[in-house]
Amino acid sequence: MAMSIPRRSKSQQGATLIEALVSILIMSLGLLGLAGLQVGAMAFQKSAWSTHRVSEFTGNFGERIRANPKATDADYQYTANYTTGKAATLTKLNCRTSGTCTSAQVAADDLADLLQKAQASLPQGSMQVTGTIANGFVITAMYFDKDFRKSDGTLDTSVTCAATTTGVAWRNCCPDTAAAPDGVRCRRFTIFP
Repeated sequence: MAMSIPRRSKSQQGATLIEALVSILIMSLGLLGLAGLQVGAMAFQKSAWSTHRVSEFTGNFGERIRANPKATDADYQYTANYTTGKAATLTKLNCRTSGTCTSAQVAADDLADLLQKAQASLPQGSMQVTGTIANGFVITAMYFDKDFRKSDGTLDTSVTCAATTTGVAWRNCCPDTAAAPDGVRCRRFTIFP
């Protein structure tokens, strides 16, 4: 007995090839969509990383203030603008290990350590510290973000803090004394010693 192989009609020839091409096109569009999501996720990851680094400095700085109870409000003030702060070199006396410093010198050491961490860990990083021991210190970290751009591709400007700024907007605004140029982002935290 001879087996016969069924033949396709001429109208069906090539249908599987067209189906394969359509499925490849659909899959390609899906992969392009995933690539776009990846780019967005990377931007959020970079923002989260910088916020994490700033919270580390701030927490450490808060502990240092608590360990220096004789310091005054003025001892922990650092109000240099962004450009001055990113280029500053504050001298460290290593007061935490020598034990022969005054409370003001310990505070100056703490500020130098904070600024050095910002400069080393954030791109073109700088810091400001304002406030009081009684009402809390506001630490503003400032850094350059090359991806902080407007829709036309030019560098964007951070929002300047106002007296009415609160919530998330307050944590991401730059004080007017910072004189932050385009492309600089600010992250703000308050610590209560």
